[in-house]
Amino acid sequence: MNAKKKAGEFIIGFFVGIRAKGGVMIDPFAQRVVDFLDEIGVPHSQLRLRGGTDSKIFDLHHSLQIGDEMFIYEMAVHVSGRVLTVWTFPLVKIPEDKLPVIAEYAARANYGLWIGNFDVEYVPDGRIGFKSTLSCESAEPGFACLRDWLYLGFSIISDHLPYIRRVISGELSPAEALTALEDATRITP
Repeated sequence: MNAKKKAGEFIIGFFVGIRAKGGVMIDPFAQRVVDFLDEIGVPHSQLRLRGGTDSKIFDLHHSLQIGDEMFIYEMAVHVSGRVLTVWTFPLVKIPEDKLPVIAEYAARANYGLWIGNFDVEYVPDGRIGFKSTLSCESAEPGFACLRDWLYLGFSIISDHLPYIRRVISGELSPAEALTALEDATRITP
């Protein structure tokens, strides 16, 4: 399944929560994100405010069937000022004894990435995710920009997840897993 097809299935199925806290108005940049979600038909019901009134967190949840396996993802879209940050986490608990090899996988995977990076959370969840940040200081992001930014983390983490699982199982080392991923996704003319 190609990344665009996966992303298209993803965008249809996720849940986003939005709620104004105490009647606080959502700033224009955050409102653009809300308008985008409305435009693609995503229902919303809750917004969590963190770090003051200028920081908005939109929670997104999605499940995706790939072959025989169901993948469940959690995303957080953080709008602070004119910066949009998207975190994408597959809901895969990493056993504590496997966190060091997953941290090595993340460090190796991050080498050469142009946009975004892998993060490993040791506490409290023991999980790996992908974070990407977009600064929109000079212009309002359009539909295509917001769509692509939401899809980016989902597409990258979906490509890596089967190899992350193989590292967790001990089948492959981080270096072997990344080589296998590169071989599997190499485009040949």
